[in-house]
Amino acid sequence: MEQVILPTVRGMASEGLPYTGFLYAGLMIMADGTPKVIEYNSRFGDPETQPIMLRMRSDLVAHCLAALEGRLDREQTAWDPRASLGVVLAAGGYPGSYGKGAEISGLPEQESEGMKVFHAGTAEEGGRVVTSGGRVLCATALGESVAEAQARAYELTRAIDWDGVYYRGDIGYRAVARERG
Repeated sequence: MEQVILPTVRGMASEGLPYTGFLYAGLMIMADGTPKVIEYNSRFGDPETQPIMLRMRSDLVAHCLAALEGRLDREQTAWDPRASLGVVLAAGGYPGSYGKGAEISGLPEQESEGMKVFHAGTAEEGGRVVTSGGRVLCATALGESVAEAQARAYELTRAIDWDGVYYRGDIGYRAVARERG
């Protein structure tokens, strides 16, 4: 925030272009720990938003309305203090060509506390949930530590299946290593 977002917003305001809305910065963290901006978007990042939304305890719509009305500075945001982590389940071949229409099995019938599957590239066909995009689902979980959030997210991920499902097995490994010292 201090190194990228605030200077960006202040810079826009100083040029007579005050910004109101979502500002997503795609960053790379360099070897020395400094952030390098790859891109800016005026929207939520996907899939980065899913773990953030799982932590949010306040009303997002109220915050959006407050931003539109110029009173965001009076809003209080409430967050779950736990760590969150999301694992994208993608269609085999993504980001290149990939199949659609594969039936998805193993989706939870009801949400568990601190765990949620966000749908992205899915569709309903005849009462079945099938793949319809490249990034199909995001299995997201909270934990008292990053390691616990990671374990819970992968537990959820491993329960879900379809022909050609693909997911990375290394999500969060650097954060877990930092956490363990």
